[in-house]
Amino acid sequence: MPPKRGREAAEAEDETGRELRKTKSAVNEAMNEFLCPITFSLPVDPVMAEDGKVYERSAIEEWLKQQHKSPVTNLAMGTKLQPALQVKNMIRTMVASGALTGDKVDAWKLKLEEEGEVAETRRKAEAGEGWAMHDLGIWYKLGQKGLVKDKAKAFEWYKKSHEAGDASGTGGLGGCYLVGDGVPRCPVRGATLLSQAAERGSKSACCVLGRVYADGICGFPKDETMARRYYSMVASASIEDCTDDAEEGAATWLRAHPA
Repeated sequence: MPPKRGREAAEAEDETGRELRKTKSAVNEAMNEFLCPITFSLPVDPVMAEDGKVYERSAIEEWLKQQHKSPVTNLAMGTKLQPALQVKNMIRTMVASGALTGDKVDAWKLKLEEEGEVAETRRKAEAGEGWAMHDLGIWYKLGQKGLVKDKAKAFEWYKKSHEAGDASGTGGLGGCYLVGDGVPRCPVRGATLLSQAAERGSKSACCVLGRVYADGICGFPKDETMARRYYSMVASASIEDCTDDAEEGAATWLRAHPA
């Protein structure tokens, strides 16, 4: 039988542990009050809408483009949004202190990193860096890094990148004209820009041109010779601006269609 003092110490330790677990549970329960009702995640840029609820700015802005009613109450609501700075500061403080943990916090940290990456890339783009303009174009086109998908903005950043002399931007701009993303469709101009980008070493442009000739799409004739020409250029192209899947797709097509 353990000494009385030892039992008291163990009981006190157990009680402390229970209190800590209770507090942790209460804090994590309170975290649910911070979750955006649209994304069900902790907001990086929280705003207060006219229904009195806090949302992720990008999520509620996109919602209000489609309908002027509250996502929570379903009642009519205006578009005025106010920064929820207290909520933002509270989330940051609780995460930094370790009071908030878990998957939702990990996702919030990742979004915060992406927000910082976007801000830094935008700063470099505005300073004239063509590659940064191209990256912003991709993120707007695909709706990545926390940015809302916007083909018009993607086109504008690709255009700026092209004008800054970036070959990837030239290819991205060509792709916009080819299919009409953010600009009236013009396959001739699209093909011209893509060809320029491919000749300057853009792997992405080579992949796009190889595919349109291989499949006979976007107004291009089906032409194995031209497809082979551009797909063959991918391996030696100097600018790594395409996905691994696209590059592997080019190699797979070449193996299946030897000269």
